[in-house]
Amino acid sequence: MAKGQKSSATSGTRKKNTRKAVQAAQGSSSAVPPPSPVPKPSKPKGGKGPKLSKREAREQRKKVYIPPTKPTPAIIDPLDTTGLAHSLLPELVVILRSLGKKDAVTRGKAIEELAKWVEDAIKEQAARNDDDDRYEGDGGKTDMVVRMLPVWLHRAPVLFTHSARRIRHLAASLHLSLLRLNPAREALLAWTNEIASQEELEILLGTWAMLAHDVDRGVATVGLRTWLEFFIPPSRAAVSEDERRSAGLQTHGRFQPKITLNPSLLTSLFNFSHHALLDPLDLHTALNPAPVLPPAAPAPQQAHKGTPTGKNALHGKKGSPTPQSQQKKSGRYIPPSSSSLNPSSTTTSVLDLVTGDNVSEENDSDRAGRLRVGALGVIRYLLENWPLIDLGYASDHSIVTTHLSSPVFWSCLHPTVIPTGSTSDNQQPESCPFSITSFGQGQPQVRQAAWALVGSLVRVSKEPTFSDTDKLPVHVVRTLSTAILRSAWVETHSSVRTALGGPLMLFLKDYSQAWTIDAENASKGYSDLDVNVKDVEDDRDTDSEAGPDSDPDPETDSDTDDVATDALADTPPDVRVISEAYAEFLQFLELGCSGSPAEGYPLVLVVLAGIPTSILPTALPPTSLIGDKEKVESGRGIHPVSQLLSSFWAPLDAGLLDKRAATSSWLKALCECLVLIIRRRVCAENMITEGTEAAKILLASQFSRLWTDLQKGINKAGDDLFDASFDAFCSAILDTLRTSQVTRDIAPTFFHVFTSTFAPQTHAGQKARNAVEVYTRQVIEALETAIGSSDGTLIADTGKDPLAALVKLIDTFGPSLFDDTIFASRVDALFVAHPVALLQVSTQGVLTYLRHRSTCSDRSQGEAQTQIFWMKLLDAIASSQTKVGLSLLSSLVGTSVPPHLRGASTAMDELVERLVSHAIAAGSQGSEESAVARVLSAPAPFISSDCLAVIASVLSNSVSTFSETRMKYAGMPFSEPDEISDLAGLRPTVELVKKLVDSGYEFTGDIGVELYARIFLLGYVIPYDGEASGSKWVEDAKTIWRSFISKEGDRKRELREIAGSLVKRKLKSVVVDQDVETKPEYIIQCITPPPPGIEIDPLKDILLSRGELDSMLESSLLPSSTACPSLALFDSTLPTSPSTHTLPNSTCKKYARAVTALLTHLTTSRAVARSNLWALRHILVLGFYANEYLRVEEIQDSLMTVQVTRSHLEDVVEKVKSLTTYLLGRVEDGIHAKVANALMDGNSIVPIEDGSLASFVITVARCAREKDKVRDAALLGVVLQHLFSDATKVDVDLWLALARRLEKSAPQTAITILASITAYAPEPPKLDRYRNELAASLIGVRREAASTTGLVTLRLLAATAPDPDSDIVFLPQQRAVNVMKACMAWFTDDDDDDDDDDDFVNEELQSAITLVSLHLAPILQNVPGSHWDLIWDLIESNLEECSLGDSIALTLLGRTLRLVIVIEDLTLTNKPLRENWNETRATAFGLVKELVMVDTTSLPYSEPRRLCLELALTIIEDMPSTMMTEKTLSRLCHLLQDQSQEVQRMGYRLLNTAARKRTEHYVIEAGVNTEDAVKPELPPELLSILQQSLDSGEVLDPDEQPTTRNKVSGYLLAWMIAFDLFTDASMKVRSGYFNHMRSLDIISRYFISNVFEVLGLFSGGKRVVKLDAWAVDEFYLETFEPDSVLSLQLLAAHLYYRALLTSPALIRSWISDCTDRQLLTRVVDYTSSYFSPGIIKAELAQVRQPDSSSELSTTENLTVKVSLASGEVTASYMVDEEALELSIRMPNDWPLHRLEVRDTKMVGVSEDKWRAWVLGMQQIVWQQNGRIVDGLTLFVKNVTLHFSGQVECAICYSIISVMDASLPQKPCKTCKNRFHASCLYKWFKTSHSSSCPLCRSDIM
Repeated sequence: MAKGQKSSATSGTRKKNTRKAVQAAQGSSSAVPPPSPVPKPSKPKGGKGPKLSKREAREQRKKVYIPPTKPTPAIIDPLDTTGLAHSLLPELVVILRSLGKKDAVTRGKAIEELAKWVEDAIKEQAARNDDDDRYEGDGGKTDMVVRMLPVWLHRAPVLFTHSARRIRHLAASLHLSLLRLNPAREALLAWTNEIASQEELEILLGTWAMLAHDVDRGVATVGLRTWLEFFIPPSRAAVSEDERRSAGLQTHGRFQPKITLNPSLLTSLFNFSHHALLDPLDLHTALNPAPVLPPAAPAPQQAHKGTPTGKNALHGKKGSPTPQSQQKKSGRYIPPSSSSLNPSSTTTSVLDLVTGDNVSEENDSDRAGRLRVGALGVIRYLLENWPLIDLGYASDHSIVTTHLSSPVFWSCLHPTVIPTGSTSDNQQPESCPFSITSFGQGQPQVRQAAWALVGSLVRVSKEPTFSDTDKLPVHVVRTLSTAILRSAWVETHSSVRTALGGPLMLFLKDYSQAWTIDAENASKGYSDLDVNVKDVEDDRDTDSEAGPDSDPDPETDSDTDDVATDALADTPPDVRVISEAYAEFLQFLELGCSGSPAEGYPLVLVVLAGIPTSILPTALPPTSLIGDKEKVESGRGIHPVSQLLSSFWAPLDAGLLDKRAATSSWLKALCECLVLIIRRRVCAENMITEGTEAAKILLASQFSRLWTDLQKGINKAGDDLFDASFDAFCSAILDTLRTSQVTRDIAPTFFHVFTSTFAPQTHAGQKARNAVEVYTRQVIEALETAIGSSDGTLIADTGKDPLAALVKLIDTFGPSLFDDTIFASRVDALFVAHPVALLQVSTQGVLTYLRHRSTCSDRSQGEAQTQIFWMKLLDAIASSQTKVGLSLLSSLVGTSVPPHLRGASTAMDELVERLVSHAIAAGSQGSEESAVARVLSAPAPFISSDCLAVIASVLSNSVSTFSETRMKYAGMPFSEPDEISDLAGLRPTVELVKKLVDSGYEFTGDIGVELYARIFLLGYVIPYDGEASGSKWVEDAKTIWRSFISKEGDRKRELREIAGSLVKRKLKSVVVDQDVETKPEYIIQCITPPPPGIEIDPLKDILLSRGELDSMLESSLLPSSTACPSLALFDSTLPTSPSTHTLPNSTCKKYARAVTALLTHLTTSRAVARSNLWALRHILVLGFYANEYLRVEEIQDSLMTVQVTRSHLEDVVEKVKSLTTYLLGRVEDGIHAKVANALMDGNSIVPIEDGSLASFVITVARCAREKDKVRDAALLGVVLQHLFSDATKVDVDLWLALARRLEKSAPQTAITILASITAYAPEPPKLDRYRNELAASLIGVRREAASTTGLVTLRLLAATAPDPDSDIVFLPQQRAVNVMKACMAWFTDDDDDDDDDDDFVNEELQSAITLVSLHLAPILQNVPGSHWDLIWDLIESNLEECSLGDSIALTLLGRTLRLVIVIEDLTLTNKPLRENWNETRATAFGLVKELVMVDTTSLPYSEPRRLCLELALTIIEDMPSTMMTEKTLSRLCHLLQDQSQEVQRMGYRLLNTAARKRTEHYVIEAGVNTEDAVKPELPPELLSILQQSLDSGEVLDPDEQPTTRNKVSGYLLAWMIAFDLFTDASMKVRSGYFNHMRSLDIISRYFISNVFEVLGLFSGGKRVVKLDAWAVDEFYLETFEPDSVLSLQLLAAHLYYRALLTSPALIRSWISDCTDRQLLTRVVDYTSSYFSPGIIKAELAQVRQPDSSSELSTTENLTVKVSLASGEVTASYMVDEEALELSIRMPNDWPLHRLEVRDTKMVGVSEDKWRAWVLGMQQIVWQQNGRIVDGLTLFVKNVTLHFSGQVECAICYSIISVMDASLPQKPCKTCKNRFHASCLYKWFKTSHSSSCPLCRSDIM
């Protein structure tokens, strides 16, 4: 049936086919899952629903296609397919046929008989080696054995995994014998390397490896021997040949070869083992396929136990041995029967079968267990012997990691034993991921192998030779954590428990987070670790559908892991996480370590130490652990520590610890765990009072429980026995008090236990109380004696500490001791008399006395007595030496002293005041500062209120002083101003203020106002970004301010208002203060939005008012003209004459700071800006000044301070543009008419609403009209630019009329309006007429008025000039001619005989004429006349007079250069004009060339200068070659260091031509001059650039300034020029360049260090530039962007490529000298990956297609073959039908390593000559940077000349000289031998004589 169609079969037919499919699946070895049942339509809830007709029912019935069962493919026997059955001996064929029989006995006999054949073959081989006469035949048996080897290899996997131990042992022995037979071994090697398919190889190696790790030790020994004799471990794979021979088998004196598994085979072997582990029965079925059976009768509903039935079989088609649960129709889970869960009832374990051979005894479960043991052994062997990287262990999602992170894989650890009492119905908790399925169920051998694998995996992951990381992947750790922790505590088998101890401890030691991971998995319900059969099958089916290339989603997994881990990490310490593994561990303790206490309890402490606080919190139980027995037994509501200790006590209560050793181990483990629990709490709580009390309760409860058992024995002993034991006990305690050297004993604790345990009326209670009285009296007497013997001072090193005993006594019995008046009086007298001595010995003792004495029954008397002692103590401390007093004071502050104590000591007040002053002055955190800070945090017990007031005043003054100084540098780092060093005391001062505020002290009055205002500045204004985020004093200041504003009350509110006013006044003064370094915009940013607790309106409270700003702007103190006349090159409305510059003054800087702050505020508050349009005028003024400074840095504008950076000004300009566009973007209706009418009627004031846009435009225009200053006119031009965006021609006519009216009274304003109309407005009808009027008016201007009236008219006319690309005609031709004639008249006047024209035509007028000529040239191009002579004269005179170094003349120079460019464009299509221009062109080009050659790199940045340079380069870019000389390169190198990127790019093109010209000059000179007088060298100017060191780290920083990158781009382009010099250079010239570079060592010292740094090779890792997507052999300068870091890196890569081509010898020299092995490896790998392939390809292409004039093309009998695949070149020269061949092979990292030259054939050449030729060729390529084609050309010349009879040089044995390619022409007159001139020169120089090297006669 076609796919997609519905089946027409009825329901009965479908059921019948389903039953047949099930029967067929049961008969085959690989079960096929049955098809899904046909879904039935759901019925309505209300009943049966409406009855359907037959047709409707038939239409609703779903038809499902049921595919037929596929038969099992037949296995092909090599005996039949390869024809071996006909070629082998019949008796051998019978044996081989028997190997395939099912009967084990038959197979065993066949193996034994085949082994005899192999032994005979071995003897035959040995006899043949020994020349034995008995075996003189042809070796028939050896040949038969080798020929039958395919059949053995086909049958071996089945035999290796056979059920019978005997079969496996015989197969292993036979395989070992085959390996000893050398021909068979060689055949097996050939089959492995060449013949076998991947699948065949995987099956053979997999079963072979499992044989080597068989469950039977005898079989595994033989199998492992065969494996080790055929395969070499990786540690032996790289040894020498001799060592390999010694490692191989020596059979009859012959070496036995071995092979090393490659990573691909290792991965296949790992996958095979993994499949065998997960699906052993499927593997067994695949190796032993069953024949296809005919369909059987329908099977009964209840299948036989252990028989797989379809999808509900044991692992279905996967073949798992685990009993499977059943499913009811409703889908409810039905657990398997108890017999199926107990493997021992139905199966025999693997342990029982390893010694037997009866196949029938091994069922599916045991077979699966045996195969799994072998698979686990193989995996363990691979992990221990092969590097993990070879197994694909490279990432968290590799194949190995995926397999090892499978929960099914690690189910081998779990025994699947139901814990006692865990659940009902014989089920484990559903939260356990192994509750249903486990590969380790009933198989202790499997579990032992799995635990051994765990140990190996953890150990191997830490070995550097096997793994590149010392940790397992995250996914493996997640799965392994749950598998180990959920398996270790439920294990009951003794041998497995013995095996798991080491791996368990090793894993928990390295991965202490395993508990947390398991808890995380448990919180998800182990959804990621579900190993149920159905889920396993679904997962594997999904994987198979996804394909082998499908990868998991690492991002999803990693994100899930991170989120879960972070969630657990954020769990509070006292919040407990439920862990099922921990519950099993507690059950493990309850069972007495599962019956092995002696072995288990020593491990408990190690396990507990790794349990995280989220599972076992550090908090201790608040009550006794023995209070609620019901909770303890149920486990509900009990504290975790109590639950742990209850589990500890459980085996003792149950009587499980009946042996002394077990009880001893239990008690030791209990004590160690108690210590661990207390220590964890102490470390977490830092031993605070609550932690101490909880620890006491815990210890008391545990020891009380121990004592309870002891008490039971005491009560039974009787009074006599009690007296004897108690008296001995008391005697020992009292003796200890007198003689012990221990400072603290446990006697008080024991006495307290005795007195609280035994009632007072009992005999034991009376004895205990009497003993306490005696002990107390002796403790006091001992303390009095100790003090008296040392003159009132306790010595710490006396060895006795009676005070500790007294403190312990008081602390144990509490205040009740002081109810005894005698005891209280004696103790009071001691403490009052010796306060300092007691405090020195024990601070805790003094505090204990104060605490318990003040809380005795007579509380008032106790408080009075402790206050007396406290005063004495404070006076004594203050009277001590400073260090002693600080030490004593530090021991008291911060402790819990009784609250009634008050400080009233004058001496202590003076001490604290002195310490505060020292802390402020020192500025660092020392012991004094720390002590006083702690005192101020709780001052009441130590100092008086008057002292507090004095300290508050000192701190307030200190904060004010610091704040006043720091406000000058607010927001600036410490390193900039020198005055910052005076602020070192700020941190301790603020910290002391915070301590006082936190203690509850309130600063009031003027001190409070000043303090809180300064604190606000310290917290929110003063600190810079890094300081604000990392300084503690900043956070302290903010905390103090928030505490201040949070207080309620009228007085507090009034205090906040006064402090806020003080803050505003201070901020406003800083904004306009020119003497501070604080940036005004920083102040605005700090208060936007306003900080908490203060309301600030910057426009009203901080910034200057409108009147103040207007007054400052209208004063003469601000510059009103342009700062540099060269800016007219960009804006033709600006005048070109220099103006008087305003000197710097305070008003300028104050105005700049105020407007900058205003700009910052309006930028962030657009609504405020729109309602205050008046501020836009000042914003535009600021932008005008900032833009000037950006374009011309050499002007020191009085408005901008020198500290202003370029980036800051660029930010100001951008903000001004953005705000202007926003405010002027929406134009009001009729605004042009309103403004024009108001301006035309100068005497009347038009009533316009204030604050509107029209009012603002009128204000700006009136200011420009009244003063006619350049600044005001420029502001008007900016406003008109936005107004004209949607203006009509009628509106523009109004402005044109205004401009005509102002052309005489305010010409600058008129010029600005006309230029705005021309540039931004539509062309009005009256503008063309106005142009003609202006042009006509020039004719009447006399020479004397040329510089006044004529200049203004020319500027007005130029302002009306349209865009050259527009369709608007500037002037008619005749009108243009008249304009030029008028200009000519100003230069030459017939009525005036004075030759001095400079008095009338000045530079400004000349610039205006040039500008007008620029617009008139296109109009006059077809009109010949004298006006062109004027233009030629203007060009020549302007170029002669101007220079790039003269800033004032840059405008004239730029306009002249533009005029030249226009003329050049016109001459391209105008032949008459071109002929006229050619007469002047050469002169003009020469002058432009001289301009470009001037080095301007040392001058400040000037945008007009940059534009002029770009224009000049544009002109001479196509300069005639006749104007280029060999010296041009030297004079133009400075272009590469220009600050302009475009200048660098254009300069490179020019320098490239100059470099070729220089090389051409050297080539000609070197060819003409044969005396080596010409020395080609790099120009010094270029070398000065190349010998620079770059800080590439800053260059590659994205935030770095572009100017720094321009420096790097110029440096890289300089190297491009250096390599361009080698282009088209002869060998001699190239050698000259190379020798010059080598002598200076610029490649190693500069090129490599700079280029490699740009490429990231020095840093390594992610910094290395990846070039996979880029071609490095070419670089297009048009796409070069110096601002892009990637563009710089690609250029550096291209330079490295050119260096490898041009001067590889210098690169190799650096390689040989490099001592950093890691860097060297990185460079070689980088070169071989990205550069060598292209270079090799280029070399081979040049050899394949050489020049037509090359010897490789013209030489007859020469054949050159090129192999691109192997990078090999073979040159063959035919000599008398014999071939002389030479092969050259380039390495993969060429040219870093040498060529491999192989002399394939030497015909007619002596070995000396051949060696000389090869050496010369290598010298050309290796030492002289020659190409492969150069070396071959030299070789071919030598060969050709040799066979033509040419004599070789008697020194070098070569015909062609390697140095200069000359012939041997220097003869010896005596011996007639000829020599090369270079060889003779070297001989003379080295031998220090002029004799012939052969006959020793004098040649000279």
